[in-house]
Amino acid sequence: MPITLPLPNRRDWLKQAVAASAGAFAARLPAADAPEQLWVLFSDTHIDQDDKAVAREVCMAENLTRCVNQVLKIGQKPFGVIVNGDCALLDGKQEDYATFVRLLEPLTGNSVQVHCTLGNHDHRTNFINAVLPPGPPNAERQVPVADKHVAVVSSALVNWVLLDSLHSVNITPGLLGDLQLGWIDRTLRNLPKKPTFVVAHHNPMLASMDEKKKGGCLQDSDALFKLLAAHDKVKGYIHGHIHNWGRSKHEATGLPILSLPPVAYTFGKDRPAGWVLARATAERVEFELRSLNPAHDEHGKKHIIEV
Repeated sequence: MPITLPLPNRRDWLKQAVAASAGAFAARLPAADAPEQLWVLFSDTHIDQDDKAVAREVCMAENLTRCVNQVLKIGQKPFGVIVNGDCALLDGKQEDYATFVRLLEPLTGNSVQVHCTLGNHDHRTNFINAVLPPGPPNAERQVPVADKHVAVVSSALVNWVLLDSLHSVNITPGLLGDLQLGWIDRTLRNLPKKPTFVVAHHNPMLASMDEKKKGGCLQDSDALFKLLAAHDKVKGYIHGHIHNWGRSKHEATGLPILSLPPVAYTFGKDRPAGWVLARATAERVEFELRSLNPAHDEHGKKHIIEV
């Protein structure tokens, strides 16, 4: 069962459309077979129930609002927005997610689907209860992986496989688990043959890391990357968690790794906060940094993955 924020009903949509900024998404959504598609990637929003809350000298809600407003101004409606975990500030209170959903309403009110993964500062049950419409108890919901929330989001040009690396709330390391790894393998085998990016909150563990860093990342990443390397359609792994924009390659498999910038605060004052615009074509996917500080040296920098 994917975690996708519900779109408003028509009455709510009309109210939000009137309140939305004039000219938002003036251009039409391109056809599914358009030669270019836009996607938006957020990560590490760290929203508190109090939209005035500040951490590390940053108002997280203000940053998310600025990112949303920038997305509204790109002119072309994106095919979707992916928020890659740590949606909540610390331990995933249901009230945090109520604020999170409210801050994203300018997007969902414009019929943009927002898909979420879970990070170590999220709480699975609280998130589900806050963002999904009422339905049967969790035990009766159709979930492909028990106690995890995974999804595939596809278009004519690209597949996004969204994973759940949350292991324990407010405990740093992440874990996929054997059941999820099996689901990933089956899913990749059955997906249409087109460029596929695997998205999870935690960064992979690398042999070159010191022991302290190894202890805070994805604990079963060796098993994951061995699996990913067996599927030619997989073109990259995308994560958040370390609050740092960058690109690297997996040491053992050579698979491209993209680290998303945080929407909220960075861990280094010289690093950019913001979001990523992904532009997909039949030949490549360009991942462009949209820094909240347009004067930052890396604002507009593109990491290009040939597909």
